[in-house]
Amino acid sequence: MIGLSDPFTIARVEPGSLGERLGLAPGERLLAINDVELHDEIDFGNAINEEWLVVRVLSPSGETREVEGAREYGVPFGLEFEARQPKRCHNNCVFCFVYQHPKGVRRELLIKDDDYVFSFVHANFITLTNLSEPDFQRILDERMSPLYVSVHATDPAVRVRLMKNPKSGLILQQIDRLAEARIDIHTQLVICPGINDGDVLIRSIEDLAARHPWVKTISVVPVGLTRHRERLPQLRTFTREDAEAAIDLVHAHQARLRKEKKTRLVFAADEMYVLAGREVPPAAAYEGFPQYENGIGMLRDLIDRWQSGRDQIRSRNGRRERVAVVTGTSAAPTLRRLLASHPPGDVDASLCVVTNDYFGDTVTVSGLLVGADIEAALRSHGPFDRVLLPPNCLKEENVFLDDRTRDDLASRLGVPIDIGWDATDTTTRAPAASGTA
Repeated sequence: MIGLSDPFTIARVEPGSLGERLGLAPGERLLAINDVELHDEIDFGNAINEEWLVVRVLSPSGETREVEGAREYGVPFGLEFEARQPKRCHNNCVFCFVYQHPKGVRRELLIKDDDYVFSFVHANFITLTNLSEPDFQRILDERMSPLYVSVHATDPAVRVRLMKNPKSGLILQQIDRLAEARIDIHTQLVICPGINDGDVLIRSIEDLAARHPWVKTISVVPVGLTRHRERLPQLRTFTREDAEAAIDLVHAHQARLRKEKKTRLVFAADEMYVLAGREVPPAAAYEGFPQYENGIGMLRDLIDRWQSGRDQIRSRNGRRERVAVVTGTSAAPTLRRLLASHPPGDVDASLCVVTNDYFGDTVTVSGLLVGADIEAALRSHGPFDRVLLPPNCLKEENVFLDDRTRDDLASRLGVPIDIGWDATDTTTRAPAASGTA
């Protein structure tokens, strides 16, 4: 999640690291390295590549000092920083999820960010509409590639209607400018039925495909609508018929583009296949899962891992346990089928499907489940000895979107709560197939 602290305020110093040897401490703020002022992660990453470092530091009391030392092979710099304030978004997109939270959520969930540094470093999607000319020129000069861009529509009038920003109609000129600098671009089209589907979607795919190879991928994603849309534009919920039409359109373009450009280029989100009641494509059809974190191919990766035995629910203590496996409604049919066809050998696993009351039942993905809804579902689920949570519903493996914590949930339920399939592995897995992320 995005925090509100000043950039490069030290949160932790790794023991044995160069940072510790330089005498740096939590609470201090890095101002510059070798006289290069630090504004973001890119400045920092470039600066620490020098063999000799002179670091200017600001103490919590306001005193400035300099420390210096040599980089040594194999010795990490070893600093963790508090999250910096992102560049803000000045669009007013009709489908913006920030506007669809209930009242009383923590402040950081209401920050609309559109930060090109986060796009380059963390693969966050940006719109390009909030770039100043110096920002854009820096991207070109430093060749920040790849970038992840929310396009939504290439038709200027439609994009302006969606984003409520007159600058948003310049998207193709901006993409062309990035392409001239040989910057790779991963794009997404969030589809609002009746606005940017149908012929508008066809035009968007064709316009972006014409800019391959610099446009590396195009994802087609259904709009997410919550029940908290008071005083917001009326939008229609994505239906099964919408999903079927979008998938058919994507597959038709994939067939053509494979012949013309040797790549499928455009991919439909997992949610669309679930909504349409269709099987997700095989792993090879995702060409290395380049938009995995955007929900493109996660279900296929889950299916393949489970069926191959790479993902399993294991007993932790040698005795047979009853394990409640938490999921949202979107992935439930797939998980139910996997548990039935390939049941774990040493635990009794049951699926706990959580309906999202916090955002509304139109929100079906596990990454937007909150602690209160999970607890309510588990209390009516039946007896269990342990709970497995999907890793993407937690911040730093402990905090839910409603500020409840995993530790508190475990205490209230009186059982251990683990993350992911394997109790010995609580990290989010990358896709098994090779390719760019």
